[in-house]
Amino acid sequence: MSTSQLYFRRKIGDALYGQVRECELRPTRAQEQLLPPLPIGKRRIVAVKTMSLSCAANVRSMSDPTRVMDDPLQECRVADLLSNAGGHPNVVHCFFHFQENDCIHLVTDFCTDGDLYTHVASAIQRGAMTEGWSIHNVLVHNGECKISEFGLSVDANALCLGRAGKDYYMAPEVVAGEVYDPVEADIWSLGIMWFVMLTGSPLVSVASRQNKAFLALEQLQVTGVFESWGFDTKLSPSIIDLVSQMLKVNPAERISLVGILEHPCLNGTAAF
Repeated sequence: MSTSQLYFRRKIGDALYGQVRECELRPTRAQEQLLPPLPIGKRRIVAVKTMSLSCAANVRSMSDPTRVMDDPLQECRVADLLSNAGGHPNVVHCFFHFQENDCIHLVTDFCTDGDLYTHVASAIQRGAMTEGWSIHNVLVHNGECKISEFGLSVDANALCLGRAGKDYYMAPEVVAGEVYDPVEADIWSLGIMWFVMLTGSPLVSVASRQNKAFLALEQLQVTGVFESWGFDTKLSPSIIDLVSQMLKVNPAERISLVGILEHPCLNGTAAF
């Protein structure tokens, strides 16, 4: 695989260490066998994420040592892991990845409907949404959400240390610099994403006791926040209960992944 097989169409956006582009892929016959079938005469459009290894090294060297930064090589490893496991309809599929000179290129699904942030922003009518936070890592294709970006991925069975991710989505134990369970931390982050989609606003700018809004959250709990913001009359009790259980400040009190899937809000026994 080489960049000579990629025909640039347009820039989609910037990435941490480079950019993402919409390209036409012209695969070899051997490569074509590894790709999903395409109607005769239709061009194969893909998204190509290009990351500079030297840029990544510079960013990491200048970053706060307590901050975990995206790793392009880890993103490639996770892409292979997901591909070898058969992929998932709600995860962006990486067809190929390769290195040329200083850059790594990931050739992935092109999601025609953009990112989830755009959809949420267009649906919210209660004021402007802050550009400092985003849910750009979830893409939309034909109305279906797909997770992308795996440069911060870790072993789900290993404890972690270090601040990873965006402040708005970071669990309290991650912000505090404690050793944490990545699954419990991800449940908090997912809860924040749902809170944003439901209200149009992040819960707190950072989940730290140095933040007054977070101190208020500890007193009110998320259920109280929904009430004080006037969303208790707009949302079902079921979804409020689920998000509130995901956003427990104490990670040991958070609902589990199994609990989320079995919650009445998602198993069809209660209104969303």
